[in-house]
Amino acid sequence: MIKIYLFVITDSFSEHIRMKCALDIGNSSVKGMLLTDTNEVISPLRFPSSVVTVADAKYLTYTTPEDVYIQVIDSPLAHMDDIVAVGQKAIDMPDYREYDVTSTSYKANHEITTSLLFGALVPFIKGDTENVALAVSVPIVEAKSIGLIEDYKALLTGSHVVRLYTEAGVRDITINFTTVAVLNEGQAGFLGLLDTVDRDFRSDIDAVYNSMGETDPVADLEDFLIVDIGEGTTDLAVFRNKRFNPEYSYSITRGYGNLLEDAMSAAAREHLTIESRKDLQKVLESNNKRRAERREKWMEYVSPTKDKFIEVVTDTILKTYGKRDYFDAIIFIGGGFTALTGYRVDLGQVQMNDTALFDTLNEKLSKNHKAVDLLFGVPAPYSQGINERGLTQVLTNMQ
Repeated sequence: MIKIYLFVITDSFSEHIRMKCALDIGNSSVKGMLLTDTNEVISPLRFPSSVVTVADAKYLTYTTPEDVYIQVIDSPLAHMDDIVAVGQKAIDMPDYREYDVTSTSYKANHEITTSLLFGALVPFIKGDTENVALAVSVPIVEAKSIGLIEDYKALLTGSHVVRLYTEAGVRDITINFTTVAVLNEGQAGFLGLLDTVDRDFRSDIDAVYNSMGETDPVADLEDFLIVDIGEGTTDLAVFRNKRFNPEYSYSITRGYGNLLEDAMSAAAREHLTIESRKDLQKVLESNNKRRAERREKWMEYVSPTKDKFIEVVTDTILKTYGKRDYFDAIIFIGGGFTALTGYRVDLGQVQMNDTALFDTLNEKLSKNHKAVDLLFGVPAPYSQGINERGLTQVLTNMQ
């Protein structure tokens, strides 16, 4: 049995929980799940990690019934005078903001994180008050910062008042986070791998195992490594004797978004520009033949930064071995992993378009006399949402 250790706070005035919210707020996108207290699905949450500020309520526009704006009126997390829109609504407006992946500031206490948290949750609250159990994840580098997690939990736990603006009108909503669980990224991802409820997920993940000649190796793992490649961080979660071991775990404050930023900077020096990382990612993923020349041009700048990033990730994996020479498994997860490799599963068929990450890692392990029994990754479309899947597992087990 895998033992998972969580940071959990239950508020002393805890009342009956009426809603559960699992939320993985990534540098690229928000992935989450809303559940009832009996674990019935209210709604999945999927939207870009983008925020835009609106100067005054008189400038609010509603193009669809789903368009909403929020304003944090009273919260230990932040008091925000500004009205904001999040997600796709923000991207559709000028001057939207996203996380600066080149910054060293922590996400937990970032104003964008606060906006995304409430922007995800508040539109689904029907009354004036809601008691909510919350599960979130943070990068390992933040979890290892002394006092940060405890402070973050304390700020989350309790009451928050948020003003919701919709086409139907304005109302103030009080959210009581009665229970808060905080997991390390990567640690949450491993829990997601254990999901047996989603039959499509289980079937496709089993197809990955079968492609390696395995059945389900996860239950037998004792010493293993989860490598979570995100947009702005890469988290390496080490498990020893089936326990998450934070002392041996690492965060790299670089992710797939950083290599895109580096490519954009190099291109800009030669007067080739693009609006954002999201736009560049669309170009790289496009199969439109009319855009093939543009994609090839951008790959001239992306390929060198990609190679450098792979070197950093694989060097850090070697570091996690310490004095040991063996892992049962190294498991890659995260949207950055699938963006790097093109690894996906479709109708039980597994494919990987770029093997450079695995090839480089295998070469370095051999050269440094390190071994791993199983080397595999979680494919698209599941890899990016695997942390949220693990957070949902935590909530469904809460009474």
